[in-house]
Amino acid sequence: MQISGLPPHIEERRQRSYPIALVVVCAVVFFYGLGGLPFIGPDEPRYAQVAREMFASGDWVTPRLAGIHWFEKPALTYWLSGIGYWLFGENELGARFGVAVAASLGVLLLYAFGRRIRSARYGYLSAAALATCGMWPGFARGATFDLPLAVAMSLALVTFFLWERGEGQAGRRRLWIVFAFALGLAVLAKGLAGIVLPLAIIAPYLLLIGRWRIVLRPRLLLLGAIIFTATAALWYAPVIAQHGREFINEFFIGHHFHRYLTNKYRHPQPVYFFPLVVLAGSFPWSFFLLDNLWQSLRRGRALVEDRLRLFLLLWLIVPVIFFSFSGSKLPGYILPVFPAIALMVGDEIDRWWEEAASGWRPGILTALLIAAAGIGAIFVGRRDLGAAERDVWWMAAVAIGVAAVYLVLMLVRSGRAATIFLPFGLCAIVVAAAHLIFPALGNRESLRPLATTATQMAHPGEQLVFFVNHDHGINFYATGLPRRDTKSELVTLFSADEIALLVQVSRSGSILVVSKKRWVEGVIGSEKLTVEKLGEQNFNARCSPDCDWVLLRARRKE
Repeated sequence: MQISGLPPHIEERRQRSYPIALVVVCAVVFFYGLGGLPFIGPDEPRYAQVAREMFASGDWVTPRLAGIHWFEKPALTYWLSGIGYWLFGENELGARFGVAVAASLGVLLLYAFGRRIRSARYGYLSAAALATCGMWPGFARGATFDLPLAVAMSLALVTFFLWERGEGQAGRRRLWIVFAFALGLAVLAKGLAGIVLPLAIIAPYLLLIGRWRIVLRPRLLLLGAIIFTATAALWYAPVIAQHGREFINEFFIGHHFHRYLTNKYRHPQPVYFFPLVVLAGSFPWSFFLLDNLWQSLRRGRALVEDRLRLFLLLWLIVPVIFFSFSGSKLPGYILPVFPAIALMVGDEIDRWWEEAASGWRPGILTALLIAAAGIGAIFVGRRDLGAAERDVWWMAAVAIGVAAVYLVLMLVRSGRAATIFLPFGLCAIVVAAAHLIFPALGNRESLRPLATTATQMAHPGEQLVFFVNHDHGINFYATGLPRRDTKSELVTLFSADEIALLVQVSRSGSILVVSKKRWVEGVIGSEKLTVEKLGEQNFNARCSPDCDWVLLRARRKE
């Protein structure tokens, strides 16, 4: 179908370039410097270590952390990291590689879907928006479970939408099979959310368009149930067979129902938290998203007649509403809505491509937003990360330069030229961040340097405890050192007397203590302990004392 008014051979050549351009964008945004940043946050080092223990043991069924059963998450991301370890070694690149590949497949899936339902250009614009939308590359570069879930859910939802459109009996059967398989894959990625969320989106969609009876066919449901069950059973069957009640209590009851219904895992947030995450996570496309949502609201009841727009709107709002009432809230919970957001953004940009006047306002606001983010990097990089002043100014210059080129192309050439440029301009921002910001981020957020020191300085049989605060980075970088409870959680003590009691029962006669700088005097000043300082990390005048760590050895005072 010729849309742009170009001669057919030029249009065909442009369409062939779309997948190549997407592969280039994914290669830069998801993979550039992927192994250069140490594991950060509480989750990534734990997941990477569980995958490493699976890889080392050859037991791909039972997740373990420091040898202790750890049934918090299902196995799919561990398997992806295991493939990465086999390819690149047991390091950051290996742990993250499989997730980055999944993110790229999600982008290409969106391109194929957009091309099928409308045009190659719409597919490209939507996929490019997903690849460069803040939340997607952020999670694509980490060894966590949210991205594989989002890709599996996307596969389920787009195949269901195509199936519901009813394009040929044989084709529909294949789509239904892929849909059921994708649901099983989503459950392997992150548990019951992998089936609850897609069905919660599909059900109101079918009710609103009056086609709910199409799924009430016994043979169809039986086929889907068999494929779904066979896929999910790849891991759930052996893990339940081996661990039974222990697994069910920890995985389903603890990390599903308790996580949703209570604040047991200490992630409380206000009910409006996820709408804010959607807006911030859509950077730099937030204004195009708002414009699309406004257009949807203006349609009122007529929205039902535009099935794609209705489906995308439900894909966005159902997970946001569902998780807004959860007792535990983390940004990654709603990562699966971002493919829908990208398709909405793609719709707005596609209209701008055809109707020159329609995208000026969000386009100009987008340029200003990117420039504002560059200016903000100056303050955040220096104050919160302790980055060098020269580096944050260069980072700001790159972001402002990208915004300026985007704005000039928009005003001097056209929205089309600006749209073609922006994904590659955002690639330049990622490359700059990898060199200018990631080193400071890793220094502040990862315990790798101090964990390495602890491993080198530890005496045989000596264990490590945290004082007042703990950091899960130790789980990967010094796995065997920390003292743990029965669920492999890090032991954290809160007084020097507790440390003294632990020293008394220690076989080595001493223990290693890791503490934030602000709490060190609580250990050093103890009359019951002899304390030796072994190392320190992040002592940086530009950085808050809360990011300073100290490694101590504590012995009984003779």
